[in-house]
Amino acid sequence: MKAMVLHAIGRPLVLEDVPEPVVGPNDVKIRVKAIGVGLTVVHMIANPGQVTAYPRIPGHEVAGEIVALGSEVSGFTIGQRVTNHFYLTCGQCRYCRAGRETLCTAFKGYVGMACDGGYAEYMVLPARNFVPIPDGVSDIDAAVAADAIATPFHACTKEAQVQPGDNVLVFGAGGGVGIHVVQVAKASGARVIAVEIGETKLAGAQAAGADDLIDGSRGDIAKQVAALTGGRGVDSVIDVVGAKETLEASVTALAPGGRLVIVGVRPPAVFGDSSKFTLDATVVVRKGIEVRGSRYVTATEIAQTLELLRQKKVRAIVERTFPLDQAEAVHQLIRDNRLVGRVALVVD
Repeated sequence: MKAMVLHAIGRPLVLEDVPEPVVGPNDVKIRVKAIGVGLTVVHMIANPGQVTAYPRIPGHEVAGEIVALGSEVSGFTIGQRVTNHFYLTCGQCRYCRAGRETLCTAFKGYVGMACDGGYAEYMVLPARNFVPIPDGVSDIDAAVAADAIATPFHACTKEAQVQPGDNVLVFGAGGGVGIHVVQVAKASGARVIAVEIGETKLAGAQAAGADDLIDGSRGDIAKQVAALTGGRGVDSVIDVVGAKETLEASVTALAPGGRLVIVGVRPPAVFGDSSKFTLDATVVVRKGIEVRGSRYVTATEIAQTLELLRQKKVRAIVERTFPLDQAEAVHQLIRDNRLVGRVALVVD
């Protein structure tokens, strides 16, 4: 089969002919149709320690059609369309059994990093990693939803606990994840204040439903938030950027009782800086604020997100699609911050 292969950290991907993956007794094999591409995979293939062995086929936001089932697999059928969960988990520990599989104590790594992923014509994963795609949801939309929409769904509903009438500030609101945070927050009934840099990304956030726009390059963001909220601040901040500056501005921008939800981080090996920031405990106590980390999603939340797509409550914002052999060019567009929303690879 054709696949885009990573041979060493930081190296460009190469299109190669490789053997098709073998199906184990608890596995499902799919013919890949579409793969969402975002900053996560660009980070992980450049961040030491994430890829467990080389050569490796990246790609973790995948949609496809089942072509083979392991001997112990039930609940799936040949020809069924599915997308996948990003984490390789045990399914048995206290966190997996409690529906918090992203905290699995026997975590085995990430799809496309600890096992071969979806930048290929075929992919094999454990059956528990797959989620059925409902009729009415396209392969491209489902692939993107498995991370870029499901992650905002979790951040908004579980971590920020967005309620109708809330003021929600979104850092990185024009990117592949942030632009969907805007949509999910709006679907939850919030007023959304979008922060981005540059007219193109601000326009993208506005088209996604943002009520107010802040250009992050134009002065004190917390001061601008105060002006938009009558001095009160916002009920929650969802930070997809995870920079020191955005995180500290987030704390200042929060209203009493507000929640800062951190979705994005900045690996030093990729950005040359980090997500470390100063947090004054006095401010936390005085304002009664919360700081939460939002760690991906559950398989159930992927199914819920797909249902939101089916009902057209949200939409996948995919700026462009590319053939599989253009994966490296797509990665460079992401590194250069030249895209609004998500992009996807399509496998013929």
